[in-house]
Amino acid sequence: MEKSRHGAFVYAQKVLKHLLFLFLLINLLSISPDISASTTLLEQKYTLNLSFKDARLEQVLDAIMKQSGVKIAYSSDELQKDRVVSVNIQTSDILTALRSVLGDGYSFKQIEDYIAIARKETSEESDVINNSIIDDRIWTIQGQVLENSEPPYPLPGVNILIKGTSLGTISDGNGYFTIKAKRGDILIFKYLGFKDYEYVVSRAISNLTVSLNSDSEELDEIVVTGISEEKRVNSVSAVSSLDVTKNLSTKPITSLSQSLQGGITGLNVTQSSGLPGADAAAIKIRGISTLGTSDPLVLVDGIPMDMNQLDPNTIESVTVLKDAAASAIYGARAANGVIVVKTKRGTPGKISISYNGYAGFQQATYLPEFVNAADYMQMVNVANANVGGAPIYSQEAIDATRSHSDLIKYPDTDWTDYMYQTGMIQSHSVSVSGGSNLARFALTANYLDNEALIDNAGYNRLNIRANTSVSLLDNLSVNMDFNSYRTNRHEPLQAVLSYIYTTPPNTVIHYPMKEGSDILYYGNRPEQRNPAALMEKGGVRTYLGDNISINIAPRWEIIPNLIVRGQYSYRISSGATKEERDAYNFFDYNSGSFLQTWGAIHNASKSRSSYYYLGGTVEYTLEKNKHRLFAIGGYNQELTNNGDWDQWAMSSFFAKANYTFDNRYLLEGTVRRDGSSRFGPGNKFGVFPSIGAGWNIHEEAFMKSTKNFLNEFKLRMSYGSLGNENIGLYKYQTLINAGNGNETVFGNPDITWETVHMLDVGADIRLFKNLTVTFDYYNKLTTDMIITPPISYIGGISAAPLNSGKVRNKGWEFDVSYNKQVTKDFGLNIHAGLTHNENKIEDLFGAPYDNGNRIHQIGYALNSYYIYPTDGLLQEDDFTKDASGKWVPKEDVVIFDGQEPGDIHYLDTNGDGKITTDDRVISGDDQPDLNYFANFSLNYKNFDFEILFQGVTGVDGFYSGPYAYGLNTSGDGQTPLAVQTDYWTPENPGARYPRLAPNSSYGNNNHTSDYWRFDASYCRVKYIQLGYTFDQIGLKKIGVSNIRLYLNVQNPFTMAKEDLVDPESRGQQGSYPLVKTYSAGVSLNF
Repeated sequence: MEKSRHGAFVYAQKVLKHLLFLFLLINLLSISPDISASTTLLEQKYTLNLSFKDARLEQVLDAIMKQSGVKIAYSSDELQKDRVVSVNIQTSDILTALRSVLGDGYSFKQIEDYIAIARKETSEESDVINNSIIDDRIWTIQGQVLENSEPPYPLPGVNILIKGTSLGTISDGNGYFTIKAKRGDILIFKYLGFKDYEYVVSRAISNLTVSLNSDSEELDEIVVTGISEEKRVNSVSAVSSLDVTKNLSTKPITSLSQSLQGGITGLNVTQSSGLPGADAAAIKIRGISTLGTSDPLVLVDGIPMDMNQLDPNTIESVTVLKDAAASAIYGARAANGVIVVKTKRGTPGKISISYNGYAGFQQATYLPEFVNAADYMQMVNVANANVGGAPIYSQEAIDATRSHSDLIKYPDTDWTDYMYQTGMIQSHSVSVSGGSNLARFALTANYLDNEALIDNAGYNRLNIRANTSVSLLDNLSVNMDFNSYRTNRHEPLQAVLSYIYTTPPNTVIHYPMKEGSDILYYGNRPEQRNPAALMEKGGVRTYLGDNISINIAPRWEIIPNLIVRGQYSYRISSGATKEERDAYNFFDYNSGSFLQTWGAIHNASKSRSSYYYLGGTVEYTLEKNKHRLFAIGGYNQELTNNGDWDQWAMSSFFAKANYTFDNRYLLEGTVRRDGSSRFGPGNKFGVFPSIGAGWNIHEEAFMKSTKNFLNEFKLRMSYGSLGNENIGLYKYQTLINAGNGNETVFGNPDITWETVHMLDVGADIRLFKNLTVTFDYYNKLTTDMIITPPISYIGGISAAPLNSGKVRNKGWEFDVSYNKQVTKDFGLNIHAGLTHNENKIEDLFGAPYDNGNRIHQIGYALNSYYIYPTDGLLQEDDFTKDASGKWVPKEDVVIFDGQEPGDIHYLDTNGDGKITTDDRVISGDDQPDLNYFANFSLNYKNFDFEILFQGVTGVDGFYSGPYAYGLNTSGDGQTPLAVQTDYWTPENPGARYPRLAPNSSYGNNNHTSDYWRFDASYCRVKYIQLGYTFDQIGLKKIGVSNIRLYLNVQNPFTMAKEDLVDPESRGQQGSYPLVKTYSAGVSLNF
């Protein structure tokens, strides 16, 4: 009964909305199969002049459509559009032209303003398809075919065939169709430019909705720029799209930023930590352009948002806007580039249920390997002897420790092994989507749980996203989206990872429990900072986060191609931090005496922020003859509230126009005017324009001979200005101390926008349909860079920021991809990219800015290394001994005071006869000279295999702390690494490490120098994945449309010159390592 009511409702809707269609349908049913009764398009007279020799069939049909102005619909499979034909005919009859090209094996039918072509059935005696073949198929399948777009549009002329038979039909002008079928029949929906769709018949149905997805190999790819969407063929911008299927789908990705590493040129993506919930990667697009934040603007469905908290299963596309032509429409926030994320929406068709999940375990990519306890004791004795001290440990104790005869009295603890364990990760995502041409929805819930490599640390996240689209009228629709997530991250309250470097290996983890006592005894350390005690009794810090957002976006097509859009968004975020530790008393194991009490800690804090967005656009597309014009203009305003008092706002006007002539010449202009509350009167508004031009050379007549192999050749160029208003709050205001009324923070009322001027020249080439090459050269200059000159500390006031600096980034990007289905069973895809960037300061008021071992100086990269140059280690022949036996450097040898043989040999660069900070030199930086990636994927029958390589070259890194000079017996101490047993002695003058001393200050070996430099270039296998997809036809008969199983390993191998630290994160003492993830997953679709 319920199904009957639903069917009646759908039928009533069709009657109300398609009265004109019903009238047309009645007339179509009365059409005679005789050609003489064909409709107007086939009877009209045209001027057709076709002269082709060995041309592709598709090219000839395009000429017929262009000369007649009639649209022709056909199935690419049935027509074999790539076959070569020759024709030479002049006629006014389009039917004669089609027969001359195709022969007599095809039939033709008009559907509104289309001519549909289908292969003629054997029993046919005319050119009109017979849609009412009678056999044992008694079930009636009725429905509508729609384009998977928002809003969805009906597709006329779709071929609907019963697989394995010659039976079929064609959808009418509104996409409706009727066909007879039986249980188990497979309906194949075919339409040029769209991917085939298969539907398994299980019952009669009167309201089947089929949604066809466009095939990017057939149609021009759509570029999503956030505010608008446009065909790539009409674009003059430097825009790159992430291959979501390869870099995101069915990958154990916990944050979206990680997936951008190794997928798009022009990006430098670096992950500094693998800590669950804090493992997001830092993204830099085309270099660093400011002394402030260089993070790009990230938009999710048009709204600024943290993309790392999204469920990757909800992502439809990720687009990176890199040049001014693409980014200028975002004006004051686009100086660092823009990343546009679009989430999935519901598609017309039956309700689809899917599950995507994986589970796996994690291990560290790199971990410190410390010396054992006996070697540590030996090194301490040597260090003391080198400064004239007595041994600390007896040889008997060292031998007993080495023999492990009594691990309580002579412990030998591997703190790395104690601290790190195997982490666990799991993710489960359930999605439900579907709808009709009236309403569509996509609901996804995801749960992610990631247990860390250490105790008391982990992360879990719950995401719920509901995207709904409703068509209120044929020309009026609205998107209503809801997104919510809750995060829970916990970690040790104390910096426990730092203390495994300071705790000697001859320290006990736990002493045995004493009979009759419940006291847990730990190995003694200063302030009882034993790593085991810190982990077990040191407490836990918990971060809770909640985020809820709504997004409402109406769309009204007033007249064809004139579209008005609106958008309102509201987001509220709240957070809470808790610190909890129970009190604990420490006692000495041997004496039982009281040592120390750690007091109880119960702290809590909270935060809250909200964000409002309101905007609208008007766009119009005009196509007339050889001319195409797309124009869009709009306004938006934003307001952010943070905490109790902080508030900032922005209002913007923008406009963009794109003109195309004869698909050959492209011209585009954009302008945006932003007003920001971050700046003072007279400086609140900024104007950011851009202009671009393109030339589709492949469309020129003189390139006609290359059409068989050259599918696209576009040259493009753009220039424009972008802004950066992310400078913090109150920079233009002088602030007073609330307690005494003194002015302590001086503002600069003239502070204004940083501006980036960018030139981009690029080329897009596609060969043999399978090979795509993209090249870009860019040159961008940041002016009015905001700096804060240092001032004297005596006044007790802070420095004021000012606009006075220029920095230039220039470089090139090269992207190549090859995709080919070699045979029916075997396919190959290769995608690789190279990026080179040079960064240089061209002007900087008050330069240089000396920040210790880093410096900002004109002529060098931002934040360059400022280090001492060296020449290996001092040797005994660099010294003489005086009468007291003290080492005295020879005349031509300059040293720090107190240095001896075995210490680092610093160079006196300024020749003043002493080593001081003035001898430091600028040497390298941590910005890579070259970024590269290469993705290889293969599919054979139901198996698929994929591997991604990613790496950088020309990156400098420096060891410090325990990774440099190693041993330190003062204070909290410092344990040497195993490799540091190769230390200098008179018998080992070629050692890697300096002589041992109780701490690095004895030989001044702790300075940042090129002695501790290492090449941080690397090549990493980012992931390897093997998958298997079960036979879909068999699954569909049991109600399952897809089952895919896969195995994945992330970061399994890294090739680098150094192996002490991870070359990507370069994390040293106290840092959480990056991780290798081994996982197995399943993807189910119903």
